Amino acid sequence: MNSSALFSPKTRMILGGTCIFLALILIVGVCTIPFVFESSSIYYKFGIHKTLLRNGKVFGIIAATLIFFQMLLVSRLKILDRIFSLNQMYRCHRISGMVIFFLVLMHPILVLASENFTLFPFEIRYWPELLGSGVWVLIVMLIITARWRLMFDFAYDKWLCFHRLGTILSIGLLTVHILFVSDTFKSGLPQALVFVAAGIALLLISRLWYRRLFPGKRRFVVSNVENIGQDAYAVAVKPDNGQMLKYIPGQFAFITPVSENLPKEEHPFTISSSPSRPDALQFVIRSRGDWTRNIHRLKAGEPVFIDGPYGRFSHRVCPGNDPMIMIAGGIGITPMLSMLRYMADRDDQRQILLIWSNKAKEYIVFPEEFKHLECVLRGLKINHVITRGRSGSHEKGRLDKTKLERLLEGFSRKSIVFICGPVKMMKGISRNLKKIGFSSARIYKEEFGL
Repeated sequence: MNSSALFSPKTRMILGGTCIFLALILIVGVCTIPFVFESSSIYYKFGIHKTLLRNGKVFGIIAATLIFFQMLLVSRLKILDRIFSLNQMYRCHRISGMVIFFLVLMHPILVLASENFTLFPFEIRYWPELLGSGVWVLIVMLIITARWRLMFDFAYDKWLCFHRLGTILSIGLLTVHILFVSDTFKSGLPQALVFVAAGIALLLISRLWYRRLFPGKRRFVVSNVENIGQDAYAVAVKPDNGQMLKYIPGQFAFITPVSENLPKEEHPFTISSSPSRPDALQFVIRSRGDWTRNIHRLKAGEPVFIDGPYGRFSHRVCPGNDPMIMIAGGIGITPMLSMLRYMADRDDQRQILLIWSNKAKEYIVFPEEFKHLECVLRGLKINHVITRGRSGSHEKGRLDKTKLERLLEGFSRKSIVFICGPVKMMKGISRNLKKIGFSSARIYKEEFGL
């Protein structure tokens, strides 16, 4: 499927609403299993103990269902990206993880409460329950390390490997636990549902690994690496087989370089080039982490595998020629750069205000090109904001509510707003924009990653 093609807002609404409705129907449906297909352990419970056990089973079933949904959210299916955008699905993945965390914690508490907190003896006949305890520990570890990875100083590459392998192991063990822990799932519709869910999860996992091991047409080679600002580098790549990537301005892709100077890891970056200039594909990357600090050591001719494009952070998703406001923090300028390059090539003369915040003037990338864009795009006005260094003629300080009000004075509150930068900055700016009259439906934020 060509992810550069766009669904109309109406089509997205219909397809998205249908997907959400079906998901809710499925969750409600599985919640009825302990009521419709009662296990023998529920037959002999009465009163509060029966309620506790049944609710414990419901919590466990919902948690298991959401765990299988998690695979769907990170499967990178192009059809889902075109409906929801991969960014939003990853965000939902993180939120769902916290919901699973609560459900997984409550499941054994409610089950044990129905037995007056009597622990299962370490006997072979209770192996499904003991296996469930191991799955419980593994799932809790996966969620805690994902949510608080930085607190534990867990390196990204090692965490990602643990998270992926741990997820595969937990899904496999969870499937066995469900099939054998209760006679509810030993036959009939409940058993069939477990096999179907496990089969779909296996297919999604196999698809992801196949795409990583056999990239096929996604092989590119580095054509140039150029320093374009303080600790920032433009990496240009070209297809190894002559077939260029189709994308819309503002989308991102996952890149995996094969270089003796960089670990073979996959990382997401916005495509900063414009699809109107199909001769090369460009990524602008700032050296600020363990992996990116060596990005300048990429050499021309080295292979790069690219998975994408993904995302809907683009002016192309907004029909018409409404005025546009772009607010970028640091290297968050990259999707805006792609859009501005595209609009310059298409002679798009709509009113555009770019507010670009950087630590210092040295962090401004492609300064001469942005001056040129301001000349070519007669409706474009650029306001630089410097937060720490000498500002010269530029604005000084952080983008608080007062500064935003002044910079946006006279700009229509019905303008389309694009925000990209550090997460805290985007949240603060989005909150302040709503306070000064901008509609949340017209504000688009770009964030990706697990």
